Amino acid sequence: MDKQDILKNFGLKLKIYRTAKNLSQDDLSAETGFSKPYISNVENGKHNISLVNAVKIAEFFGKSVNDMLNDDI
Repeated sequence: MDKQDILKNFGLKLKIYRTAKNLSQDDLSAETGFSKPYISNVENGKHNISLVNAVKIAEFFGKSVNDMLNDDI
């Protein structure tokens, strides 16, 4: 898996988990402290998220970073 695939997988999982909780990007921004543009860029695979931020987001959803990275949808 190359860098772009990793970013896209993480972003897709973020969007799936966010929408499953009926959260908008604004809602997630308020809950996590990340800006809405940051969340949008992560969801679209346009931002190389740091490991610390990946853990923070994964933990918000009760998931591991591994859950956020795997190909299972």
